[in-house]
Amino acid sequence: METTLVETETATYGNTSLCYQCAKCSSGCPVSEEMDILPHQVIHLASLGLEDRVLFTETIWICANCYACAVKCPNDIDITGIMNSLKQKALDKGIAARRPEVYTFHQVFTNDIFRRGKVHELWIMGEYNLRLRKPFKNVMLAPRMFLKNKLKLRPPKEVRGFRGWLKKILSRKR
Repeated sequence: METTLVETETATYGNTSLCYQCAKCSSGCPVSEEMDILPHQVIHLASLGLEDRVLFTETIWICANCYACAVKCPNDIDITGIMNSLKQKALDKGIAARRPEVYTFHQVFTNDIFRRGKVHELWIMGEYNLRLRKPFKNVMLAPRMFLKNKLKLRPPKEVRGFRGWLKKILSRKR
């Protein structure tokens, strides 16, 4: 039996043919209700060599990168890594995100994580809303979040050693 590997220039994300379609990844996904095809179906299409079909789905853009699917997988397939790989392939091929606002949020969130190793909710929502050109979109939520101590005005302290760790990881991928 021939196997298919989903790969990018920098990494290979595992053997998709190990998936036996138990759908544990799909049942554990917190955003699966928003997806047009489920994570186990993405892996199935990839293992059949039909990655181009997946590149036009909403699923790869909706993936929350929470790793709930990968944790549930009995064969340790890096489903989140595969989703990210497919997302990058779509971008490389000039395929626009089916849900650009979700991709914009992903970019803002990731940039904030890279900045200090933790998320500053006020910063990411502000930057996200500015990128969407809707600066006052969530402004009415702020007082309630602040009163419930869910919105910090000051950014969290940087995680000690995070930047060094991140540089080490990124240098391995090159």
